[in-house]
Amino acid sequence: MTRTPPPGVANAGDADLIRRAQGGDSDAFGQLVVKYQDLVYNVVYRMLGNAADAADIAQEAFVKGWRALGSFEGRAQFGTWIYRIAINCCISDRRGAKRRKATSLNSSGGGDDGEEGGGRLDVADESPEPGERVVESENVRLVQDAIGSLEHEFRTMIVLRDLEGRPYEEIAEVLDVPVGTVRSRLHRARQALKDALKGKVL
Repeated sequence: MTRTPPPGVANAGDADLIRRAQGGDSDAFGQLVVKYQDLVYNVVYRMLGNAADAADIAQEAFVKGWRALGSFEGRAQFGTWIYRIAINCCISDRRGAKRRKATSLNSSGGGDDGEEGGGRLDVADESPEPGERVVESENVRLVQDAIGSLEHEFRTMIVLRDLEGRPYEEIAEVLDVPVGTVRSRLHRARQALKDALKGKVL
């Protein structure tokens, strides 16, 4: 698998590809897609927790990127720019899912426990001892569900900082907010996650 650079890392080849793509060269944009597809898919999957949805939303992000490429002025790295589009697509998708779920519940008078995989995140289960795996697996599920239950603003913070390991400055650029806002939001997000997990993790 091609190693994908972090979104804020400059790549000398991007400028030429972007220039050609802005001139209508779809092959050049295709090369950008290949370069950044892992980056985009990974963050989308962690935001949505569902592989099929992640593939669809990642594709949507690149389609939107292609359509909006004329407005790209190079103030941010291309990776940061497409990363931001992907996150916004995730937020829009989750808002739409909540509306659809509410409509379904109102029309049916009930519902199941939620969308299949919709609240799950990719938290690795690496327990070395077979005897610990049941507890570890349950803890992973509880953490996944807890992160999935957070409002999108907090979930985004947890994904970008704690799961993706992005620097504060990069998160600020992606979300177009001051670094101080990132820090305060992350603090509140972690507190919300702690509250969601209270008394649940074994």
